[in-house]
Amino acid sequence: MSGSAYKLFGLKPGASEEEIRKRYRILVKKYHPDVNKRSDAQQKFIALQEAYETLLNGTGMEEDQPVDSKSDFETQYTAYRNHAREKYEERKRKEEAELNALYHRLSSGYTIKFHRMIAYTGIAIILALCLDMLLPTHVEPNIIVAYSTEPYQSMNGDFVCLASTKSGDQLFLNAFSNHFFDTNPFVQLEKTAILHQPIQLLSQSRECTQKVPIHFNFYWAQFVLYPFFIIPFVFLRYRMKDAFFIMGSYFSRFASGILMLYFLMTEDRWLHLLTLGFY
Repeated sequence: MSGSAYKLFGLKPGASEEEIRKRYRILVKKYHPDVNKRSDAQQKFIALQEAYETLLNGTGMEEDQPVDSKSDFETQYTAYRNHAREKYEERKRKEEAELNALYHRLSSGYTIKFHRMIAYTGIAIILALCLDMLLPTHVEPNIIVAYSTEPYQSMNGDFVCLASTKSGDQLFLNAFSNHFFDTNPFVQLEKTAILHQPIQLLSQSRECTQKVPIHFNFYWAQFVLYPFFIIPFVFLRYRMKDAFFIMGSYFSRFASGILMLYFLMTEDRWLHLLTLGFY
């Protein structure tokens, strides 16, 4: 039997124990039923177990010695499954510990204080935007000092042209001939009450007053801003230990936070918000 065992392992008689163990590990990986789906894989795997025991024990088992091959295979397979289950549980415990550590870092200390500041700032901006839609607007006199004759296509299909005012505003005006400003550069800007956001340009002639909508500014796209500004508050209240909270926390502090900063720092909106539009 030992001769056939050496042959099965592809080794010469008298091979060292280290060579036997090394060859055994290679063959087990190749013929294990969980890996090898051939119909004779299980029988091959059982034969490898018998040969391995024979070569290590040096018993020279007789060919006709009864062996409970099925029982031996089930024992080996159960041990393998138990080992795999232990590895899985260990990896699961490690991942859970890492998730708990990350959750604790994102929901405590300076991180949560910074998140809370962004969340309440977003709510304040949303309230100001909503009030701006309800409160009466005001108009400010201005002068068009330069304009472009090249039209641009807006997102709704309208064509707009860029015009510059004396106060430094850059306005994309909807469906309006800029050549009109050659003879009548004096205009009025209609703005919101709190954040002083330009809504439309009023150009008055002898016949009538033309109202020209303004594109590509925050007032024009404010409904797109609402989700960005409210997300930090949502994840301030959402405290589940999952990937959704982690993703929302990072999004709140980076995407929403940077957008809020840009919104407030341009056109002195932070000052308008603090003074409730009085400045």
